[in-house]
Amino acid sequence: MRINNYTFSNQGMMEEALVVVNFKNYSQSTLDNSRRMLDKFSKITVPQNVRLAFAISPVDLCLAGKFPDLNIFSQHADENDPGAATGKMTIEGLTGLGIKGSLLNHSENRVPEKKIAATIGKAGKSGFEIILCVGSPEEAEKYAPLRPSYIAYEPPELIGGDISVSTARPEIISDVVAICSGYSVPVLVGAGIKNCADLRKSIELGARGVLIASGIVKSEDPVASLTSLISS
Repeated sequence: MRINNYTFSNQGMMEEALVVVNFKNYSQSTLDNSRRMLDKFSKITVPQNVRLAFAISPVDLCLAGKFPDLNIFSQHADENDPGAATGKMTIEGLTGLGIKGSLLNHSENRVPEKKIAATIGKAGKSGFEIILCVGSPEEAEKYAPLRPSYIAYEPPELIGGDISVSTARPEIISDVVAICSGYSVPVLVGAGIKNCADLRKSIELGARGVLIASGIVKSEDPVASLTSLISS
């Protein structure tokens, strides 16, 4: 796969890059602002070698039906079956809304190990994608055997900062990729990701894409920032 002027292959096979924009619960990206942002993002021309996904706030998940051509993800999912599960986000309910997948175990919403295993297991039966967030190679080694759709490596101390993980921790990205490749689990890189150079460096280190939040949704021009990230 060629992104701009570089090529990435995983185990000899050409693959697309996944760019996940986490809306979090910023005022810039919730409620009416979420709808407006998704509408603008839906008009972006996306290169064939890039797949975009948007992890939107729980309060806005109903917007998935208004943007069926976008890959809308949840920021969390639970293993519970439909029924007496007050406050839980069932995979059946999310799928019914048109949600394609979910983040899980983000550093801002950590999940117990047993729930992680149960949620990944249930998601795998229905083709629901799980992007499992980890903060260390040790966590990657623990959870890679569960074979989530992706593992997203995000050092907690760099999230929301100005220094990207690809700059601060390049050797650890390579370590996480090596761990996960043994289980055929692709790796995303997050924390401090801002621009195309960060995406390029992450892919050069073996990742399959990036997880980005404030660098897009808190930008003065989110559309320009996202367009630059994927095509400049």
